Amino acid sequence: MSTKINLTLIVYGLALFSGISYLWGFWIKFDINILSYVALTEIVKASVYPALPAIGILAAYSAMDGVNSMSKKPHDEYMEAGGIFKGFTYLLKFYCVSMILFSLGSSAYTAMTETGYMRLRGLYPLLSLILFLYIIFSNKYLLKLPVNLRVFVVSIFCFLPTVSFDKGYANGEVAMDHKSLGYYVVSNGYCSSASEEKFRYIGVLGSRLFSLSSKDNSICISKSEDFKLISYNEPAPNKQLNKDVAKNAGPVN
Repeated sequence: MSTKINLTLIVYGLALFSGISYLWGFWIKFDINILSYVALTEIVKASVYPALPAIGILAAYSAMDGVNSMSKKPHDEYMEAGGIFKGFTYLLKFYCVSMILFSLGSSAYTAMTETGYMRLRGLYPLLSLILFLYIIFSNKYLLKLPVNLRVFVVSIFCFLPTVSFDKGYANGEVAMDHKSLGYYVVSNGYCSSASEEKFRYIGVLGSRLFSLSSKDNSICISKSEDFKLISYNEPAPNKQLNKDVAKNAGPVN
């Protein structure tokens, strides 16, 4: 099998697993096995767009760190010279080791104390850190990569699923919060919002519409056809602006 095919499989597998991770994070509090409602071909499409901001930050940070990385020869020369550079290097190493140990301990604690699927909140960062450390200390993998791309490639490979999971979890918390800015569903079906009960829009996957009842937080799963989304919990300035725009809008020719 050629290197090109191997790389394609790795990239596709990473994208697919990151998509699954986002969906797991998003739906974990809703207690729904979302994979039973969506085909594998829809996973990346359904999840990659909401995770792009967090993924972009990780990619930009890793890329800048990789570009600015110093090769071994200049680094050794500066270390032999001593002075501020040597002290700063030791301080940076101490900080990095401390943060890694803290992250490992925090992730392990979360994985052990949480129950059910909530253990994933600790398992994801824990496994990412272990994989990252294993690759960093295994020169047989890093030596195949250019020095200015090592941090970027390794960071994306190890932490992209974790970043996707965390982004999904954060978006899921917002989606289930009836006090947050969002939309309620109006349709001809069973789960249509009324004055006494609002069905908060969660999302559409495949041919299914998911919404959350304001009365008992039950999940409504219906066909994603012929429904309307009405914004609510808008900040006062935005609500007034929308009213002014609608009022001053001219007739459509």
